[in-house]
Amino acid sequence: MKLLATLALLAPLVASRSLETDSPSPRTTKVSYDGHHLYRIRAADQKEAEFLTKRFATYHTEVTSRGFEVIIPPNEVRSFNELGLNARLLSDDIGSQIRDESKTPTYKRSLHKVGELPDLSWYDSYHAYDDHLQYWDDLLAAFPRNSKKYDIGSSYENRTIYAFHFFGDKGIKGDKPIILWHSTVHAREWITTLVIEYWAWQLINGHKSRNSDITRILDYYDFWLVPFHNPDGFYYTQTTDRMWRKNRLPRSNTTCVGTDLNRNWKFEWGGEPGTGAASTDPCDETFQGLSPGDTPENIVLSGLSDKLGASRKGIRSYIDLHSYGQKILTPPGWTCNTSQYPATLPRMLDVAEGFANAVQAFDSRNETYQYGAGCDIEYYSAGNGRDHHYGAYGADHSWTLELDPVTSSQGGFVLPPANIWPVVQEQWAGVLWLLNNVWFN
Repeated sequence: MKLLATLALLAPLVASRSLETDSPSPRTTKVSYDGHHLYRIRAADQKEAEFLTKRFATYHTEVTSRGFEVIIPPNEVRSFNELGLNARLLSDDIGSQIRDESKTPTYKRSLHKVGELPDLSWYDSYHAYDDHLQYWDDLLAAFPRNSKKYDIGSSYENRTIYAFHFFGDKGIKGDKPIILWHSTVHAREWITTLVIEYWAWQLINGHKSRNSDITRILDYYDFWLVPFHNPDGFYYTQTTDRMWRKNRLPRSNTTCVGTDLNRNWKFEWGGEPGTGAASTDPCDETFQGLSPGDTPENIVLSGLSDKLGASRKGIRSYIDLHSYGQKILTPPGWTCNTSQYPATLPRMLDVAEGFANAVQAFDSRNETYQYGAGCDIEYYSAGNGRDHHYGAYGADHSWTLELDPVTSSQGGFVLPPANIWPVVQEQWAGVLWLLNNVWFN
């Protein structure tokens, strides 16, 4: 095939690249993406897709159902185009998108009154990591009798990973079905952080304003929220490399850094051989780690889930927030063998359809969300959170929720600040549908 022939020419391109974004040594300057091109390559089959992944292992990449995406530095664009790949240019200046994202926050904590919910101007822009931590403290200060903050462990760089527990006034705390939400798993997916914060804000506001639906759901369920699964990676995207995906754990015998935390969960870690469900190459964006659950962050999160899953009523629903693609992915991701599909998949798909319809009904932009088993509508992905929480704990509804936008050409990971409000509001519309139509059934 022409693609396989031309891929053999990629070695010089990889060897000569000047932007070494995977160096384990600390950077003193921020990575610039000015003039960097984003391409989508169409591979003819799985073998060619895996070959692309290996050849571009040290570049920032993303595998989607639409193709293999890669960021090429400006000094390598000509060499890349000469390869004759089946590639489409999605952006000719990633740096410009990143600059457009850097809107000065309008939120002023000095105007915040202790005991009251933070002002919604928070959702006008993106924020620094330390400001996010303070924001969660402010949320809890507005809900002191019905919330608790837990230090559940530390990341590789010794940042505390926090879990937040929200509950109602009725029922025995700790003896109710559990709703568990994770966000900021992949460092560059900033919109996920704001969505889980908006969900928390709405739960608190609903209870404080005596909204009957919210009050009822908080009385019936225990909510557990983990806003920063990957605090080191998120911090690194703000200080050094906006397009970083993995955590910051180095490995021996390699110059590459980081593990994909959503390929590192223990259940069906590694997946089926030959599917590309996760990578064994430490340089790859989907590196699975050396053994199941061997990252500091997943050890911490697994410890929490083990305790919640072992509680009398267990984990009822798990949502893992990601971007982008506008998809609701159910188990499985590790296999496409339908005999291994969950017995509860039809119900999962009914729920996903209702959520998608609620989001679409709210969204004036006429965006739609696909839904289905991850292997059917996206790609193989072993060691992911949704498979783990269904397989290890029997969560009735276990999703990866891929947020806006649909494609990289619409912003991808670098979603404009003007889109934050529409996204957080439409996602709350979906959760409200769940509150009112699913979780008591």
